Amino acid sequence: MKLHHTGYITGDIDGTANVFEVLGYRKCKTYDDINQKCFICFLERESGEPLVELVKPYDDNIQMQKILKKKGVSPYHLCFEVEDVQKIYEELSSKDGWIPIFEPIEAVAFNNRKITYFMNYEAGFIEFVNEK
Repeated sequence: MKLHHTGYITGDIDGTANVFEVLGYRKCKTYDDINQKCFICFLERESGEPLVELVKPYDDNIQMQKILKKKGVSPYHLCFEVEDVQKIYEELSSKDGWIPIFEPIEAVAFNNRKITYFMNYEAGFIEFVNEK
């Protein structure tokens, strides 16, 4: 598995993207992900480093709105690209300390590749995305 991106929660994708532009990032397309109830925009650098993902929750996305209100604009998850999200989901679901947030689903920002999320109290939120 390899690090794909760091996810930031924000209430203003354009405003946060402007800050990252000063750091050499370029804003890509913004997606409306109705399954996850949020808007998603990736920021990339020409150097090919891992992406930064900006996530703006819908107003009715209560859990993510709570995170935003508590922490403000901040990193809140890491995402790792894996060969088989379903396999990772099954493996980690049986391990102590790994709390599945949801079963693998298709994600519009990844061209409908499957993703899943886990919570680990020692590491925070971890997302996994299929390589293909």
